[in-house]
Amino acid sequence: MKKKKGAPVEKRRKYDHSDGRKRIILLPVMALVLTLIVEGFNRGSAGALFDYVVSHPFYFLYNVLIILTTLTFSELFKRRKSVLYTTCVVWIALGIAGYLVVRERTQPFTSMDILMLGDAITLTTIYYTWPQIILMFGSIFLGIVLVIWMITRLPRRRHVNYTLSLSLFCGMVTLCFCLCTLGVYFGYYPRYFDNLVNAYDEYGFATCFTFTFGDMGVAKPSEYSTETVSGIIEEIDDTEPEATPAPEAHEFGEDDDLAHPNVIYVQLESLFDVNTIIGSSYSTDPTPNFNRLSEEYPSGELYVPSIGGGTANTEFEVLSGMNLDFFGAGEYPYNTILRETTCETIAYNLMELGYSTTAMHNHNGTFYSRNEVYAQLGFEHFVSLEYMPYVTYTPVGWAEDTVLTDEVLKALEATEERDFVMAITVESHGKYDENYVYQEGDPIVESLPEQINESKFCSYLHLIHATDEFLGELIGVLETYDEPVVCVFYGDHLPALDLTADILTTNNLYASRYVIWNNFGAEFEAPDLQAYQLSASLLEQLGISGGVITKYHQSYETGCTDQDYLDNLEMLEYDLLYGDQSGYEDGENPYVATDIQMGVVPIEITSVSNEYGRVLVNGRNFTEYSAILIDGTVYETAFISSAQVVAIVPRTTPVGEVAVAQLTSDGVELSRTEPYLMESGG
Repeated sequence: MKKKKGAPVEKRRKYDHSDGRKRIILLPVMALVLTLIVEGFNRGSAGALFDYVVSHPFYFLYNVLIILTTLTFSELFKRRKSVLYTTCVVWIALGIAGYLVVRERTQPFTSMDILMLGDAITLTTIYYTWPQIILMFGSIFLGIVLVIWMITRLPRRRHVNYTLSLSLFCGMVTLCFCLCTLGVYFGYYPRYFDNLVNAYDEYGFATCFTFTFGDMGVAKPSEYSTETVSGIIEEIDDTEPEATPAPEAHEFGEDDDLAHPNVIYVQLESLFDVNTIIGSSYSTDPTPNFNRLSEEYPSGELYVPSIGGGTANTEFEVLSGMNLDFFGAGEYPYNTILRETTCETIAYNLMELGYSTTAMHNHNGTFYSRNEVYAQLGFEHFVSLEYMPYVTYTPVGWAEDTVLTDEVLKALEATEERDFVMAITVESHGKYDENYVYQEGDPIVESLPEQINESKFCSYLHLIHATDEFLGELIGVLETYDEPVVCVFYGDHLPALDLTADILTTNNLYASRYVIWNNFGAEFEAPDLQAYQLSASLLEQLGISGGVITKYHQSYETGCTDQDYLDNLEMLEYDLLYGDQSGYEDGENPYVATDIQMGVVPIEITSVSNEYGRVLVNGRNFTEYSAILIDGTVYETAFISSAQVVAIVPRTTPVGEVAVAQLTSDGVELSRTEPYLMESGG
């Protein structure tokens, strides 16, 4: 008898109960190994890893539990092995990313860094060599290939007990949540991380990284209510602060109001007093201008929210008066809440008095989303690198700070009103050269603690010395400026070097320094402050008050940090940004986003000529980032001068509507001129 041809019958395989028992052992072992790998990367050595496991066994095991929970997620899928191994690859990748970020920036790797991936890519060539870049992206490519192979090639399970698998996963999640909640309640974990570096060191990478995913914004205080906020508002002292005595030092105009001078903030990248390093000495003072100003004018300690990086967060605290400790761990409000709402700042406070407001930064306009966020902070103009002509660069690729001197003057002279200018430098930004060779004029290191890499430190000294020269140049110009000016200089954070608190005279890695300078002989005070108290303190001395947060700070003793003060500040921050906004009159946010203009002065086209495919555009305020658009198409453009740019097009190309756009290095359009019609203009 012939067998019938047909599809082969798949043999049924009995369920192997031993497979489940194996996984009960295998998954915890995998979680343990992964935790050791991840923590090893983030601690930099096997010895540091061993010390952590021995000294913090509870925290280490909780990290194991978190990773184990993510591994049990694979039980929900038929392609269990594919999901399981992919999860392992992701954790190892996070560990490597954490190592690279800490190595170059000092700050730990958080979920917020994933949101800033675009910014990170633009800095890749600065922080890493091309072989390193090729290795990194090659590793990423191989990782993706590996994941795809696992998904397509590893066998699938025929059946999944979804009830059991889901119960297991949800049970693990619940266990993690309950242990964390109990840990916070009994004081094993803090309510929020006020020191992210220390948190990662103590609680572990998996714990802290996971916390940053669900920890964004200001958590609702347990006592929050409209009545509570109204009570805080009622307690704010409405008395107008007294203006600072301001004897004339120059012949200003009769109409000059010395109580309302031009106000300039200069946030100095990674600058701090290197003389505070115990046991250090130099052939010459690396920052003579800054230190001279610190001695001759009021100066004090400014406690900033970050080290090694996080420029935008110091910027946010200084501008807004809000304490970042209450926000999510590692959060950048520029990339979260400020994308969707306005926020009280010193810029808004001064704008209400008729000030013109300008921000400037000699770096990409899209970095930290400043081109969008500054409108939410009350700035009418933003001058980014793309609007600065004739910029020179460091060998690493950062724009030199000297370009800011002309931009500050341009901002002051472009308006008839008083000005508030926020200038942010970048030249002294890392990465610092591990093989740096002394250059002529460099301060020579005579002694230094052994833990500091001397070559990297010398590279840093070279850069801050250049920034200090810019500072001296700016002061030299403003000393004789024909309007009253107050300048506040401060470092945004300590550099990403091998610094520890115990080798600093301040004994604090978050202690920067600020100086208040003026050109009209006013007598200011500069007490030690938190960064979020700086603007309120300055405005109070100028006799200026406005806004809920500013008035709140001014209602307390300058530099106050007692618990009631902090609790009420947290309440206000939540209310104004996330709550009912009952702190505002009628419960409505009074701050409207500005129609921000890129550049202090607009870029304009005056004429266009087209001869034999050579399109020459004449105008004003062009830069190296200007690009010619013909009928909406971008053409490769050569910068001739601030008055001329040119593009070569095929002779047969019809030229109708011509515009000039400012493009970032990665092609993002920041602004565009009014179109110029060849038919009507020539």
